[in-house]
Amino acid sequence: MAARRKERESENAYVCPYCFSRFTMDKVHSACTGMFCTRNFVSKHEKDKECLYLSSDRQDEIDYENTVFRGKDPRTAQATVTKRHIIRDSSMVCDMCGRPTYIRLCPTCHHEIQAGAEEGGNRIFVILGPKGVGKSHYIAVLINQIRTYVASEFNAVFNPASDMTTLYYRERYKKPLYDDKVKLPPTEPYDDLGEAREPLVYYLNVYGGEKRKVYTFAFIDTAGEDLATEETIGHSNLNALISGAAGIVYLVDPLQLKYVRDRIHIDNLPPIGADISETLSSICNIIRKQRTGLRPKDLIDIPLAVSITKCDVLLKSPEDDEEDKILFSPGSAVRIPRENGVYDEENFEQIDAELEEYLRRTAGEDFIQIVNGFEEHCYFAVSALGNNPTGNGLQRGIMPMRVEDPFIWLLNRKGME
Repeated sequence: MAARRKERESENAYVCPYCFSRFTMDKVHSACTGMFCTRNFVSKHEKDKECLYLSSDRQDEIDYENTVFRGKDPRTAQATVTKRHIIRDSSMVCDMCGRPTYIRLCPTCHHEIQAGAEEGGNRIFVILGPKGVGKSHYIAVLINQIRTYVASEFNAVFNPASDMTTLYYRERYKKPLYDDKVKLPPTEPYDDLGEAREPLVYYLNVYGGEKRKVYTFAFIDTAGEDLATEETIGHSNLNALISGAAGIVYLVDPLQLKYVRDRIHIDNLPPIGADISETLSSICNIIRKQRTGLRPKDLIDIPLAVSITKCDVLLKSPEDDEEDKILFSPGSAVRIPRENGVYDEENFEQIDAELEEYLRRTAGEDFIQIVNGFEEHCYFAVSALGNNPTGNGLQRGIMPMRVEDPFIWLLNRKGME
């Protein structure tokens, strides 16, 4: 009986897109918008030396949970001061003024939960792959494509969850890439990011039918160093995130594959990266260790979108017979546009079949077998930049190709209509 109850709670659980804690909605905290509730709380508890929720000088109410989440000491001046009194039970009634509260907070980190977010569910997507594969460029362009083009295709609006998300995306991704036309710097290891470790969180509001649906998406940019081994994945605290993801986009840079490098004629070849099979194998092992009840022979139930990056270089005309072996043919399914506004299953299936054979030939059978360990998987070809940069500059700007395909496929896997 207890096991069945725990299973039901897990199915109904909401995953916070900021701290990745899992909880049911009867565990949420809330915040009151009353003008004097924080002041009244301080007055009531200022002489209580055991109260955790007052600043070190006993003058302000602090957000203890958010302070701890940010890695700061709540007993010092580093503590986050809150202007809204926090209620740490699920009553949704302020214990100071007695009025109902409507701002729901994650009980672990106190980030706000948007109204209706749990009804559509939330999707935490992680973008993984060896160092230098282009994860930051992919995330930057994917978000811009969804906001600018893809959302409207499906009668939806894609908005940042907060001003902080807007600011961080603009300064970290959009300004250098789209305005300054320069490549993004490598992502720092997780431990070095500090407050910048927070994911980019967006709400997708889908219109149509009886009522609007709200989906929460969190995009996580990971450093290649953090994914090198099981040990580095665990040390960077990414194991819980990866094992709880709604979908994984695993990026493969063809220019890092020896078979391709030995045959392609192109300038600015990137350094050889970590072995893509070893990196994906480490990810699989982490998931199997984290997911209780997953037996060694069971398939992993997290959808996996294996995406070949920089596909624009694979669409050029071959200069000799050897290069012809590693380029996409004129009749490649990658060249056939998907149908807008619908889930183009036929197009994706054609690309999947073609690219599986491509990677079998260029990356090896071992890699294909590791991918087959996922219950649902599909192969894609994408290009975030759409052209080969000269040094750090992007003189030709951004010309993305099919970056949204894995995202659309993953949404379809999770039951979005």
